[in-house]
Amino acid sequence: ILLLDAQAALIEGRYDEARVKFEAMANDPETRELGLRGLYVEARRLGANEAARQYAEQAAEAAPYLSWAAEATLEHHAQSGNWQAALDLLDRQKAAHVLDKPTANRLRAILLTAKASEAIEKDPAMARDNAVQALKLEKGFVPAALIAAQGYVREDNLRKAAAVLEQVWKIEPHPQVAALYVRARGGDTALDRLKRAERLQSLRPNHVESLLAVAGAALAARDLAKARDKAMAAARMEPRESVFLLLADIEEAETGDDARIRHWMEI
Repeated sequence: ILLLDAQAALIEGRYDEARVKFEAMANDPETRELGLRGLYVEARRLGANEAARQYAEQAAEAAPYLSWAAEATLEHHAQSGNWQAALDLLDRQKAAHVLDKPTANRLRAILLTAKASEAIEKDPAMARDNAVQALKLEKGFVPAALIAAQGYVREDNLRKAAAVLEQVWKIEPHPQVAALYVRARGGDTALDRLKRAERLQSLRPNHVESLLAVAGAALAARDLAKARDKAMAAARMEPRESVFLLLADIEEAETGDDARIRHWMEI
């Protein structure tokens, strides 16, 4: 009855009266969830975001199975960088069987990666550990792999950094993975980096990103024939701007022909 009265008051524009009824519902254990939902919606309507957040948090704390409350609270925790609180709420949702296992794992991986990203400069070891946990949940999650590898590189553990990057490369090659993998060792020569790029290509030989990784490294090593061969193969496989810009760079290095360079840049 209170809910119907509150809804009628809202329809008729009697917002203060509706709020009083929602507050009464929020103070009654049997109608608490409905009351908090009403107060949350009203606070959002008025632009009272802090009040809306508090109502959502109260509801999520008492009833993590309420999707509206959990989503609003997770969003706030994420915006404020309160990653541990977000992870704790996610655990309560999982325990309440609100989320299926794949969805819960995916969200947890995202939150752990965000937490790691924020900590990589201040606490690389902690960031690495969180990123590794994320990868256990989502094996092909590129952002987590990049942070985990960066953490290992800072510890001079290039073997583990390479293993992490190779794992995600096998699942889905990504240019940022290639860039970090090829340049992980600071003292490498251009030829060393070319060999590392070719190692990536051996893991996924028929992928455009593998071809581009080798082409870019070959250009840097001044192996222009190989650079052109790989870049042309990438262009045939997946014609796109980044490929043509690389071909323009190769053209400039090999021939310096302005007309040919413009040709690649204007495609």
